Amino acid sequence: MNKPFDSAYAHVRASGVAKFLLVQVLIVSTGTAWASVQWRHRNAELAPPVLRNEPLTIRPTYDIPAVVSDEQLERVLLKLRPRNMGAKTKLNHIDHALRFWTPYAKFKDPAFFSGEELRGIVTDNRRFMALYGEKAQPLLIDTPFGVRVRVQEGNLSSSHFDHTVGGLSEVGTPLDFPVVTALRQTTYRAMVDQVMHDFNLNQVEYEWSGLTMIAFLPPTKRWRTTEGQEMSFDRLSQRMMREEMPRGVCFGNHRLHTLAMFLRVDDTEHVLSPAVRAEIIAFMQDMTGRLVRHQHSDGYWDGRWPNQPASSDSKENVSGDTNADRILATGHALEWWALAPKECHPPREVLAKAGQWMVRTVDNLTPEQTESYFTYLSHAGRALALWRGKLPYEVKLNEEVAAKK
Repeated sequence: MNKPFDSAYAHVRASGVAKFLLVQVLIVSTGTAWASVQWRHRNAELAPPVLRNEPLTIRPTYDIPAVVSDEQLERVLLKLRPRNMGAKTKLNHIDHALRFWTPYAKFKDPAFFSGEELRGIVTDNRRFMALYGEKAQPLLIDTPFGVRVRVQEGNLSSSHFDHTVGGLSEVGTPLDFPVVTALRQTTYRAMVDQVMHDFNLNQVEYEWSGLTMIAFLPPTKRWRTTEGQEMSFDRLSQRMMREEMPRGVCFGNHRLHTLAMFLRVDDTEHVLSPAVRAEIIAFMQDMTGRLVRHQHSDGYWDGRWPNQPASSDSKENVSGDTNADRILATGHALEWWALAPKECHPPREVLAKAGQWMVRTVDNLTPEQTESYFTYLSHAGRALALWRGKLPYEVKLNEEVAAKK
């Protein structure tokens, strides 16, 4: 046997095995590193998006006295102050009044809630119980993911999914605002976290979820839901436009309101693609065209607004309540128009007729009717103030004169 040859062969073979093993180690290491990167990337995609502490807020930009005069606006707002009816006060009146008047409203007459009292009732279980009694079921419910709001479980619950949370965002409530449940002290972030955790495109109502997200997410414009579904403001907008009108909350008007808010935020935060922004504007112009064609000669709309002219016959109203349908449809249209870009507006005379009809209607309501229609009227009153370039609490009210009447 040739020992030098065998020795050399063994050396080469050992060297080859070592190289093979080294290559295998490198492959495994590379694969592990790649998997680790992919795992971190996947988890980063699924991680909750970063939220801003202070929500984006939208200011009114128009001032058109033809819609409502100073004197008329004061008269309407005095009539729509949020009355404290004690334990008989419906919770949906509380959260609608908060969105209407904001936490900054203050009234001299103790018969009416201040804005801060309204916000306290929906964020602090102690204040909620002080109003409704210790036997009432709490509005705020702790969960493993945050704080949920009780919805559609009677007069002491919110009327719509995420309505209370969305309203708090619209009035400028920061994430670090104190929240007290029956079990703990936390912050408003816990309520927003719950919205983010629960959200999916197939939920029954998503209008106020959208308002919450547009307030706190920008500049983020793409994120993933808890279920792993990729989401964006483009996709959410298209979901809102896909559903036929007047399906949806308040004859579809809340979808239009949320889309108007998306456009306003997009003006500065650029959360929409140019193509989808153009699609939203075209959609809203189509809705405006329908409203123009279907406005009653008196100035109002009803629940048939997208497809038929407003009726003079009470039997043809959607809900069977003539006043309710007309106040709801007309007030909501005036509100989302007040926030929308000018290219989505109707002719000035359409706005004026609607505003003047609303003023006359509010003037003629009895106290009992005002209370019955308050949630709808809150949108109408807010809309009229927006058309004068102000939020309702910024309008100076002569409460002494009102008290003498």
